[in-house]
This record gives sequence, structure tokens and C-alpha cells, in this order.
Amino acid sequence: MRFFQPASFFMALFASAMAATTGVLQRATWYYAGLGACGRWNTNNDHVVALPPLEYAGGTRCGRKVRLHYQGKSVDATVADLCPTCAWNGLDLSIATFQTLANLDDGLIQMNWEYI
Repeated sequence: MRFFQPASFFMALFASAMAATTGVLQRATWYYAGLGACGRWNTNNDHVVALPPLEYAGGTRCGRKVRLHYQGKSVDATVADLCPTCAWNGLDLSIATFQTLANLDDGLIQMNWEYI
């Protein structure tokens, strides 16, 4: 059994790397909401986010709640879409979600987030 312990450790390490990392700043931009890849219509007033392809994981995270943090502000949102052009450390936020954290004119912010 000792042989499998290192393998288990590395599998757990890989799995944790795939999840949202609150210790690493993530890039966030905003987008106009509409029909999301999760199959529901969203408006710009909804608190929704679009995940990068790897984190979106084929839609398995649709409907999950996330908490975003930026400069002492926080907002909860729902995973509702895929951001195919986002890098591994990027999220797209609906207008309402982005505006809760920053001014739309900022365009891009570096924030932290986690699943809740």
C-alpha cells in the first residue's frame, strides 16, 4: 500500500490545483449576459459568472455559487456561462457582478474567488 500513497498525494494535489485558488489573484473582466452555456437566459442585472474552459469542466460547475473578493468588497454569483477566451486564471463577470466590485471603466481587475 505504501506504493500508492505518493500517487494519491499527487492526484489530490492535481485536483486541488484545478479548483479555484483564493491565494492567487485571478483576472476578471465583464461581459454582456445573455443565453449562457449552462442553458439559461441571464440579464446584465443577474449576478452570474463565466468560467474558463478548464474550470467550466464541460458544464459540471453550472449553477455552483462563487464568492468574489476585490479591495475589501465581496459579491456572490452563480456559474452560468463559459468564457472560451478566458485564460486559466480568468473569469468573466456580468455587469451587475463587476459593478459591485469595481467601475466598468476599469475593465479588468485582479481579484480572488472561491466556491461556496
